[in-house]
Amino acid sequence: MKRLYIIACTALAICLCSCGGPKLKCNFSSADISALENEHLVLAGFAARQGLSDGIHIPLKTSCLTVTDGKQKVCIISNDLMEISPDLASEIRDSISIRSGLAKERILMHNIHTHSAPRMGGYSVEPGGPNREYKRRAMAAIIDNAVANITADDEFVPFTLEVAKGTAPINYNRCESETGPVDPDLYAAKLISRGKPVCAFFNIACHPVAMGHKSLLLSSDYSGVARGLIEPEWGCEVFQFTGAAGNMDPKGGCQLVGHAEEIGTELADCLKALEFKKVKSKGLLKFDTGLAQLPYLIDEVTPEAVRAHADSIAVAYKTEFPRFAEDVRGWEAEILSRFDKGPVANKLDFNMEALNIDGVIFFFTQGEPFCEYQEEARAAFPDRTVFFAGYTNGQNSYLPSAHAYEYRKGYEYEIEQMHVYIKAPYPLSPEMPAAYSAAVKETIEKVL
Repeated sequence: MKRLYIIACTALAICLCSCGGPKLKCNFSSADISALENEHLVLAGFAARQGLSDGIHIPLKTSCLTVTDGKQKVCIISNDLMEISPDLASEIRDSISIRSGLAKERILMHNIHTHSAPRMGGYSVEPGGPNREYKRRAMAAIIDNAVANITADDEFVPFTLEVAKGTAPINYNRCESETGPVDPDLYAAKLISRGKPVCAFFNIACHPVAMGHKSLLLSSDYSGVARGLIEPEWGCEVFQFTGAAGNMDPKGGCQLVGHAEEIGTELADCLKALEFKKVKSKGLLKFDTGLAQLPYLIDEVTPEAVRAHADSIAVAYKTEFPRFAEDVRGWEAEILSRFDKGPVANKLDFNMEALNIDGVIFFFTQGEPFCEYQEEARAAFPDRTVFFAGYTNGQNSYLPSAHAYEYRKGYEYEIEQMHVYIKAPYPLSPEMPAAYSAAVKETIEKVL
């Protein structure tokens, strides 16, 4: 009788542990994507920058986190790069998918948008270009790290989430410095396995541009500074999701490396002050995708409309770009060439994804949304913790807010000139903000 009692108690204990313990598993890994010693590269992000990189402030890396509930996997990558085109992002994700067997739509590749990373496109990666070998090497590292991470089933560990929310007043509105919308909210999460952190990440809306165009140092900017300071305290590797930072710059603007150290140190202090709360383990993992079809100023894009628009802005338009007229004619030629292959789309497709991990929402979107979209998304779901990451699966456009369209002064580039430089077939309509906001909410609702 005593033996039966012991057996029953043991069985009950096993059952309780299996039912109440962590049901989700994860695997985390990172790899180096920095420059080689004495390698001089074209840095991204500032048209006014002159010269090649001449040193390394903080080495760049790619981080990969894959989560699973035993039936499905979702892979999240965060790179210390400025931007990758949608076509190049698609190429990298295709390679990861083919080699790992994970569906491409479940591979999310985010870039923190540091303007002190090497360019991954344009003339610099053409044959003979200074960044060509770097691009090949960085792509290989990103792909190899992700494939190994996804497929190493024996290395996945059970985990629970801890999340925190606070503020980090390190940013300001770069177009309306005194009165413009600003979102200082700081979100962070830790993945805990067997009492120890596997990895951690934070989410803030702020361009990593504390190091301006006069800096020629390779760096992850304030983000890397903050991570270097917080990792010893948190006991794990830390990476960043840059939020809706389209109109958010570090306070003090773009300066040199000392400013990145100042902003990064202030951010690290804010991270250290966060109080984390445990998220109840439910074994819940839901993933879905969304699509925003953003309207242009005209209902139908035609060759005639493209020519007329180019003529109207090439001569009379006032801009800070000295070669704007030449740039416009380059844009005109590029868009007109697309008609040789068939009709040009009358709306701009924007892909987005939502992930629900035990009730915590992670939202990812292409492009550079203004901070108001992040605030709207969180206000729409007040009972949820919502992480909001832009710059995912390809950088294709700024997304000005409804306020920007109404205010206009200071937002001329994003509203009236940006299409020339991202090679969109026409400027976006003031109706765009409503369409994008609706798609964000619809995508998040799919995983609730």
